[in-house]
Amino acid sequence: MKRLSLLLAGLVAILYGSSVWAAAYTQGAVHLRAGPSSDYPLVTTIPPNALLNLNGCLDDWTWCDVDWEGNRGWVYGNYLYYDYQSRRVPVIEFGAQLGIGIVAFSLGDYWGRYYAGRPWYGRRDYWMHRPMPPRRPPPPRPRPPVVRPNPPPRPRPPPRPRPPVTRPTPDRPNPPPRPNPGTRPNPGTRPDPGSRPNPGTRPTRPDTRPAPKPAPDRPSAPDRPPNQ
Repeated sequence: MKRLSLLLAGLVAILYGSSVWAAAYTQGAVHLRAGPSSDYPLVTTIPPNALLNLNGCLDDWTWCDVDWEGNRGWVYGNYLYYDYQSRRVPVIEFGAQLGIGIVAFSLGDYWGRYYAGRPWYGRRDYWMHRPMPPRRPPPPRPRPPVVRPNPPPRPRPPPRPRPPVTRPTPDRPNPPPRPNPGTRPNPGTRPDPGSRPNPGTRPTRPDTRPAPKPAPDRPSAPDRPPNQ
């Protein structure tokens, strides 16, 4: 189907006496103008992905002269795409590589050929004496991203050994040994009573009573003679 469309476009170009032609496609719905500027009258609106006959472009590739279904006019180059190296590229960026011809615009000759019956043709004197509308600057070409290799990771220094921290241990009394739970004391054995103080013995108090007075000497009884 695409080859047939290109063939038909070539035949139309030959019939109209155009020696150089190229096929282009619209990127979205675009306006076909009566001159290379958005200030010129609108000829028609072209639907997206429409096949156009590209007759040539200005020297900066901003506007291109095209044919579409019997309508002649100018389309902004950023909305025209061209098959190049197995992909579609915008004409405004790849015009020089595509080999598209350079054309100029003469309002009196151009309008006399293609717009004699159009409503704005009666004001051609106004448009001819009007200053040339400024061209749109071409959009900046996208730059490929700069891929920078990642630097190698920096070696990390080995960890510094830290001196051991010695903390003084507080002096604590040793706890008494715990009895072995396996051996229980014999309830019949009692501790030695001698090891305990006798509760019945109390310390003696010093005798503070006065000493008894001695009795007066009594005469002893006379010796009795033994019994005879």
